[in-house]
Amino acid sequence: MSFERFVRRAALGDEPILRELRLAALSDAPDAFGSTYEREMARTTSDWQRWMSPGVTFILYEPAGARGIVAGMHDDTDPAVVHLMAMWVHPEIRGSGGADELVTALAAWAQSAGAKWLRLKVIQGNDRARHFYERMGFRSTGHEAVRERDGLIEAEMERSVDHSVRK
Repeated sequence: MSFERFVRRAALGDEPILRELRLAALSDAPDAFGSTYEREMARTTSDWQRWMSPGVTFILYEPAGARGIVAGMHDDTDPAVVHLMAMWVHPEIRGSGGADELVTALAAWAQSAGAKWLRLKVIQGNDRARHFYERMGFRSTGHEAVRERDGLIEAEMERSVDHSVRK
């Protein structure tokens, strides 16, 4: 029997996997995330459990193990919006469709949870990520903000959960 790639929702007991993936992501692309390696390194098991609790986290598995992650949570003020966060796929499998599977899983969850829109922030200049998100149906909202921790510019993008584009 061969081991195929799959995506599954993270659950209690997955805290070490989440920690490993987040630390790998922050080592690979420290500017792409709102957090820092040091902050994630200091998280306890309880911290990781709280990280999963307000929304959902999906893990991408390959024969080599856990190789990608995406998290989502409802907007604090607009229940029609789910924020896509913490998106990362191991460099060795980028371009293989794994990121597509993670976004698709998050969109399906968001739709089942009653959301209409997926929204994210991407660092200005991270063209590979921006092009990927555009291919997945995300479009710029025109909103940009300066990220507090380092002054980098974050551009907001969104798409409908059913993959149609907001007119």
